[in-house]
Amino acid sequence: MPETSLSDLLTSVEFLMLGAEEGSFTVRSIPGYERHYVGWSSAGQPSILLGSPPGAFYTPVRLALLEARFGNLHHIHPVGGEEREELLSVITCTSHDSQAQAYFLHVCETILRIVGPNPSLYAIVQVVQRLIELFRHLSRPASRSLNGLLGELFLIAASRDVCASVAAWRSTDMDRFDFSTGNVRLDVKASGERLRVHHLSAEQCQPPVGTVGLLASLFIEGSGAGQSLRELVTTIEAALVGNDCLILKFQETVAGTLGESLPTAMGARFDDRLALASLRFYDLAMVPAIRDGVPPGVSGVHFRSDLSLTEPLSENDMLAMPEMVFQFIPK
Repeated sequence: MPETSLSDLLTSVEFLMLGAEEGSFTVRSIPGYERHYVGWSSAGQPSILLGSPPGAFYTPVRLALLEARFGNLHHIHPVGGEEREELLSVITCTSHDSQAQAYFLHVCETILRIVGPNPSLYAIVQVVQRLIELFRHLSRPASRSLNGLLGELFLIAASRDVCASVAAWRSTDMDRFDFSTGNVRLDVKASGERLRVHHLSAEQCQPPVGTVGLLASLFIEGSGAGQSLRELVTTIEAALVGNDCLILKFQETVAGTLGESLPTAMGARFDDRLALASLRFYDLAMVPAIRDGVPPGVSGVHFRSDLSLTEPLSENDMLAMPEMVFQFIPK
């Protein structure tokens, strides 16, 4: 990926498509990816155009915020070049919201690195399908609270091994634990009231046999002088440089969590110093919980657990646990 972002490249492309035929684009070639372009559609929408060799027919996709067409001839107007037709796969952000457009271009930088400079049409379709699924999330309600996500992301950013922590991070909201790796299960609970009273399930407090269950508890409060969600995401993605598939998984999980609130939520700020100072780890087998006496045929038991009288784990306690626990301990 060039040092100049796609967003910056697009600002250098003047929109001159008034009266142009539908399906034409004003574009600029992307440095290092000369067969790929960033530009404006004739409707004034930001687009990524990927050079596509001939291949099988793939059905176009049209969502509320995104359109994708694969391996078609398109009329382009390159900056400083001659108008021409090229065989291209085109992904267009159809939203008029500037924050949604900026997020589209940001995620497309990951897509571009994954497909590389000379992809097959099949490779393009496979990666763009993941982009399509990501943008489907953006038309749905949030599946978790912003505070909950901030807690999980803060733990990832503070961890000693960011790559391993993201690899262990949940893929869906159906996962029982926020992080699962080897014989370690970890759940993160963020409180906005400076009280260590968290919602847990009976199943979480009885991790599978042969595993260690941990609870990370921290305080997340809004603060105008604190770190923003966008800055936190940028920090984590910087730590993942060179592992684009992991970056895309990270972006998919964030989008799946925040849904339609993502573009506006990126500006939310929280007190990152309070979060770090308040971070404590607990053994899930020791926290107050309902473990016995659940009648046969009853499941999904949830309750509030007050940890104020429960002793947190020390760093030495955690270092004596399975080696994979070490990756979650703050630097």
